[in-house]
Amino acid sequence: MHPATRHSPVRDRARRLRGAAVALGALTVPLLLAGCTGSGAPTGAASHTPQASAASTPTPTPTGAAGSAPLDATALSIPCDTLAPASVLTIYSGMTADAKPKPPAESDAAVIAADDGTVCTWTSSSGDTMTLAVGQYSDASLTRLKNALVTSSQQVPTYAGEGYFSLDGKTGTAEAFTGSYWVVAISDTAAFGEPGGAEPIVDSALGVLKARG
Repeated sequence: MHPATRHSPVRDRARRLRGAAVALGALTVPLLLAGCTGSGAPTGAASHTPQASAASTPTPTPTGAAGSAPLDATALSIPCDTLAPASVLTIYSGMTADAKPKPPAESDAAVIAADDGTVCTWTSSSGDTMTLAVGQYSDASLTRLKNALVTSSQQVPTYAGEGYFSLDGKTGTAEAFTGSYWVVAISDTAAFGEPGGAEPIVDSALGVLKARG
């Protein structure tokens, strides 16, 4: 008859600790593996989405039905005081020439500026503005512009060239053509509330352009 096996409390505790460690290890391995699935990035890691680059300033497009296709332009530089001399500006009292002309955004004057035409702007002490822009274009481009204006603006027979006028709120826009030239005048002054108010500055520019041929 064999003597009964005696158990040491220390050994029993050690065996229990080793068993617990093995069980914990068995549970830990799947958890670690689960965190490394997919592309290898730990689960819950912040994903990086490339940010869209800042949008570049869009090129202005010509008026109305002329469409977004570029116009065929030739650079044109004429002094502002030639296009609109002091004798003309006195009609629009209180206007002072801006040192750095900037046409209204998304206007036909902005189209001419983008095409390397001449742009002149004036500002009054009360904040009213006036813009004059002149550009030189191919016959095909001018035809597109005229066809668009026929459907979107009022024709003005009194201008010294083929003329058009539109009013948006209190901002009047006069446009005219002579030869290969396009003239745009824009203002939020009371004078531009009707076609005749824009006539002095438009006709002055047309006269200069006609003299150039």
